[in-house]
Amino acid sequence: MGEAIGLSDESSGLVSEVLKVQNPEVIYAAPVAPAEWFQKFTLSSGEKNIKAVGEYVGKDYFNIFSFKMLHGDRGKVLDVKNSIVISDELANKLFGTTENIIGKDIKFQHDTDFFVSGVFEKLPSHSSQQFDFVLSFEYLASLPAQSWVKTWNNSGPHNYVLLKDGTDINAFNKKIVNVVTKGGGDTTRKLFAMNFSGIYLHDTFVHGSRVSGRDEYVNLFSLVAIFILVIACINFMNLSTAKASGRMKEVGIKKVVGAGRSQLIFQFLSESMLMAVFTTLFAVGIAWLLLPQFNYLTGKDIHMHFDVSLTLTLIGVALFTGLVSGSYPALYLSKFNPLAILKGKLKSSIPELIARKGLVVFQFTISVTLIVAVLVVYQQIQFIQATTPGYNKENVIRFDSEGRLQGKEDVFASDLKNIPGVVNASFTQHNIVGRNYATSGFTWDGNPADKDVYFEGFFGGYNFVETMGMQMVAGRSFSKSFAADANNIILNEAAVKAMHLKDPVGKTIKGGTNLIQIIGVVKDFHFESLHEAVKPAFIALAQGTSPWYKMIIRIKGDHQKETIAQIQHLYETYNPGFPFTYSFLDEAYQKQYETEVRVSMLSEYFSVLAILISCLGLFGLVAFTAQKRQKEIGIRKVVGASVNSITFMLTKDFLTLVGIAVFIAFPLSWYLMNQWLNSFAYRISLGPVVFLIAIASVILITVLTVSFQAIKAAVVNPVKSLRSE
Repeated sequence: MGEAIGLSDESSGLVSEVLKVQNPEVIYAAPVAPAEWFQKFTLSSGEKNIKAVGEYVGKDYFNIFSFKMLHGDRGKVLDVKNSIVISDELANKLFGTTENIIGKDIKFQHDTDFFVSGVFEKLPSHSSQQFDFVLSFEYLASLPAQSWVKTWNNSGPHNYVLLKDGTDINAFNKKIVNVVTKGGGDTTRKLFAMNFSGIYLHDTFVHGSRVSGRDEYVNLFSLVAIFILVIACINFMNLSTAKASGRMKEVGIKKVVGAGRSQLIFQFLSESMLMAVFTTLFAVGIAWLLLPQFNYLTGKDIHMHFDVSLTLTLIGVALFTGLVSGSYPALYLSKFNPLAILKGKLKSSIPELIARKGLVVFQFTISVTLIVAVLVVYQQIQFIQATTPGYNKENVIRFDSEGRLQGKEDVFASDLKNIPGVVNASFTQHNIVGRNYATSGFTWDGNPADKDVYFEGFFGGYNFVETMGMQMVAGRSFSKSFAADANNIILNEAAVKAMHLKDPVGKTIKGGTNLIQIIGVVKDFHFESLHEAVKPAFIALAQGTSPWYKMIIRIKGDHQKETIAQIQHLYETYNPGFPFTYSFLDEAYQKQYETEVRVSMLSEYFSVLAILISCLGLFGLVAFTAQKRQKEIGIRKVVGASVNSITFMLTKDFLTLVGIAVFIAFPLSWYLMNQWLNSFAYRISLGPVVFLIAIASVILITVLTVSFQAIKAAVVNPVKSLRSE
């Protein structure tokens, strides 16, 4: 795998069979042409035409993965090239049953007959692999246009191996590192194996390129959840110790009648753990009620199943939380001297006050950090939404060129332009979003011999540049007026920069043994997410027929339903029997940022929860402080203090603590959010506005929380306050 493009999950389709033959550690091996390569295929039985997601897999595929096989021998279902294995859901759609369908015919793309050799249970929604049927990889490789999947100097297929128990993966990787080099002579590609179980969380690949795994977000929100739990524990500690005066006589009397400190500690810890257990039961109920909304936010389908592991985990968390939150109050209350308690001479110590204030600072530091994080994530997402990818992604629909449409894409595009709502039309082999085709097969004057430059290839029809709304910065686009354009090429700005070309238009480069002329330079456009810098790319004219071509059609923003209906009618005229399915390009573009959008939404929920819990604790502390200073407030009112001055007196101490929390949180949040933003090649700058909004928000929240209790205490009749003493 080339170092210039980092890690990839794609390699030659020959890898699997070579590894199985040469390495006794390998039990099973299978190449896969994954479902994400394709949109949907048409499967037919009788008069039924069904669009379904499929992929091509090696014979050992169902021996490697434990998908439940309902009918058929999992080890033999793909022994014959023209066999097809379908899901039970697809079986019901095509045949109305899953019983007695082994051997029945299914027509693939109205072209080739396959017989059903197996039926598997529909894959669960949380599976990282999603497909409705599989065909033999050997069948794919036997097609003349697809023979490349079994050549060494091309990549694309995924390869899976099942190793014997106890195999040392590091030793295995040392053995296979040069398999591709030995097979095809390419010294830039190194082979290695990685655990499939770790791919989803730790290493995610999109169109072959490695992107950040999901584990960082799992760890992030796990940490936030722990912090919220810590804040709740802090509130319990603060309020328990602050209201210790209410239990002084209880502690004093128990000590006088012979209760030891260990007994009191056990009593108070038991109380806190019992409270934690009851709140855990309450929390489970809330989680059960909110689970549908959580699934909606995260795009998951999580169900709550109380197995032994989950039950023991919840019990452990409840007991640990009760122990942590109750430890300080238990130790604090049990240490009182009974004589001092009964004489009423107990006073708060300086370390106790410092600890209590420190805990308030800690929880508000977390809250402020979360506020900053929410604002930064929101701004970055807005930046992503506002950033133009270098082409116009709006109002563009795409669908596969298949059946009788193959080879007639240019004619079909011309006919599409006669529809009133169609602005422009073309076709391409590229998905536009993601990396589909990379090559280092170009040479030019000044090409560094010791460094490969990889180019992403966009093969498209005439009007591809115009349909996509790309901008030419030099030269021209392709035109039917120039017969030589079949051998010409357009580069993007990143390619020109990587090749160190000056005035590139008109210059010639080599693609293998072919001379290719540069006729234009297009402005850089993003075919990957903004996490990645724009890489060198070229646009060339698509030639011949290909099963990878996709029609791209720009339509007007108004009357879209009517326009699409006319496009469908034209499509069905060309392609009778093929269901018409399409997708919008902007939806595919937006899908790149699903994780960030979900992180933003979850961050908002978490920050609101953290702030709410912090404010509840602060509310309780203010109430206790006001009660404790009741006599002082009464005297101040008698000597002429106003309600405003008393409110300010009670508020300023807490605002000071919040100010300290802000002072700590700002550099911390600046560092953390810079680390997150650095994962984007294109990002916002952290300016002062975010921090000003954060400090204004937290001060306002604090004032509203504190002032309610402060005003309530300040308006009490001083006679009543003094009499109560």
